[in-house]
Amino acid sequence: MVLKRMVVGDQDLLVKLYCYGGITNLLVRDGALPESPFFSVFEPFNLMLLTYRQWGQVIVPLDIQDLVRLSYYATDYERYLWMCQVAGVLLRWVRFYDEELLSLAVEYLKLKVKNPRTFHLRFYLDLLTKMGIYKEKLFSPKQLKMVNTLKGADLRLLERLSLSHEDYTEIRAKIEAHLEESL
Repeated sequence: MVLKRMVVGDQDLLVKLYCYGGITNLLVRDGALPESPFFSVFEPFNLMLLTYRQWGQVIVPLDIQDLVRLSYYATDYERYLWMCQVAGVLLRWVRFYDEELLSLAVEYLKLKVKNPRTFHLRFYLDLLTKMGIYKEKLFSPKQLKMVNTLKGADLRLLERLSLSHEDYTEIRAKIEAHLEESL
């Protein structure tokens, strides 16, 4: 999965991938040129099966198969921002490949959310659970009640839940501090 891409030099792309090797750098020579066969392939969020050559920490693509263009889900700016949040969580907190984490990320990338705070916390909570490091003792009793509501809510309820910016920030900070300590 493409998490991030940057133009390096005048015509090359440096792409951050979440793949079997964990978070990996991919150098796409001439990838920023419109005539490149890889020009639209390495858009953020796309999934693919990649044949490559590796030199140290950098890999170079040779061929692409089974391309799934999840980037097409970013149909408006809010949806793009949501997808960037999901990719950003992987980029910041996940180091090693896990098929369940990839499936979780793809599931959340496909969602069209109207309430990003609740979905963002739910994604974090699901991520902690899949990683086996979720702990209820992280949260105060008031926060634990909100966390349990978030964990048990279906998608429609997540859209309607009201969560203050302060509560969102506090719960997110506790989750990120726990991830920092655990990883």
